[in-house]
Amino acid sequence: MNCFVCKKKKEDFEVWTNKLVIGITYDSNFQNNDIVSGMSDTSVICHECIIVIQKKVQSELNSK
Repeated sequence: MNCFVCKKKKEDFEVWTNKLVIGITYDSNFQNNDIVSGMSDTSVICHECIIVIQKKVQSELNSK
């Protein structure tokens, strides 16, 4: 599987599906991120990219 964001090949235990990401976070700011909202139902995203997006979203919130 290739990550939707970094395009690196990942094993199935290293990625999250779009629905799982949304279901676990319950964070509308995270869900509204351009990358996350652009994922299709079949897209996968790796844990490292999730962390990068979370930090970016948190940084944007802190700067407001």
